[in-house]
Amino acid sequence: MKKFDVNGYQISFWNYVATHLQGEEMVDLMKNMGCNLYMSPEHKIAEGLPNMHKVLRRCEQLEMPCIVYDHRVTLRVLLDKGEGEYIANLKAAYADYKDYPAALYCFVWDEPNSDEEYAGVIRACELMRAETGLRPFVSLNHVGMLAEKDADRVLRLAAEGIRPDVLLYNCYSQCMEEECDRRQGLENYYHNLQKFIEAGKKYNLPVWQSLLLTGHLCLANPTQKQLRWQLNVGAAHGVTGFFWFHPLELGYSPDACGHAIDCRGNKTPKYDMAAYESFRFMEDVASKLQGYVHEKTYHFHTNEGEFERFYADRDELIAQVYTEYNRPAVIGKFVGKTDPSRRAVMLVNASQENICHARITFGGEKPFTDDVYLSAGSAKIYEL
Repeated sequence: MKKFDVNGYQISFWNYVATHLQGEEMVDLMKNMGCNLYMSPEHKIAEGLPNMHKVLRRCEQLEMPCIVYDHRVTLRVLLDKGEGEYIANLKAAYADYKDYPAALYCFVWDEPNSDEEYAGVIRACELMRAETGLRPFVSLNHVGMLAEKDADRVLRLAAEGIRPDVLLYNCYSQCMEEECDRRQGLENYYHNLQKFIEAGKKYNLPVWQSLLLTGHLCLANPTQKQLRWQLNVGAAHGVTGFFWFHPLELGYSPDACGHAIDCRGNKTPKYDMAAYESFRFMEDVASKLQGYVHEKTYHFHTNEGEFERFYADRDELIAQVYTEYNRPAVIGKFVGKTDPSRRAVMLVNASQENICHARITFGGEKPFTDDVYLSAGSAKIYEL
């Protein structure tokens, strides 16, 4: 296995199927959907362990690191059974996975939502690091509905207490079903993005997002344009990891729709959409941005969010931006990792529905203007 680069661009997914019901075949399906980081099935009963081992072997063959989801070492066990049983489970899990190089992380908890849960997650991560060679993995809830001081406190708890390798959070309000909810949904999306990016810079942690793949509850079934929008808008703000939520249908549901693989195991049109947009992102965007670090992001003709607005001549590199019909855009600025004189600018059509005819003018020693049409959610990167 190649050494995992936590600062590289990653695409993964959420997997809620049990190990005794899912084997190595899903590794290839997700690899072909554009994922380069795997989420294992949930190990719940002993009979599922052989399948987990097959999954890990296949991940190793495909050079695809894996987040192991084992119910023996989740937060629930620590809270319900105490440290003694939790430590015993940690040692048993480590014995089961230590010989599998693809086993990169071990899942602890998703969306801690109380001080008790945060204290438990912090302790679980401490024990996992102390008792085993496993690396804990935690995902966070969005903080958009919290008061400002509470959001800052939660992010401080997460970064300083949990000490994660990355800040991964879940937020899906960017794809609301009802038109009357969409502006507020985008406000929440951009507010969370700002809070997590600020925290990532403060604590020197990569920021990852869970992205909506499947409609459910009040969330729309995302179009291909919206899949592309989520990847590119996130990247333009400095996000480097993305988790699709969630491609695998678990059974017939009265509300969930638009899975990539249905409950009969068949690929759906959403699979091809996600595969195309994931590969396009990794090959056309991530490959270019890999040599840069995010500096800042401007918003242009957007009504939502608190990011700095772009106006003519306010930036030393970008002189002017124009979009026909006042289409919204986001403009990410990046600096070379090894050579700060190298710069990159990512121009994204921030509309989820409409094409954008844009014009961007760069200043400096060699000024130039580019006139470009961007489909909904698509991007162009300028390396300067």
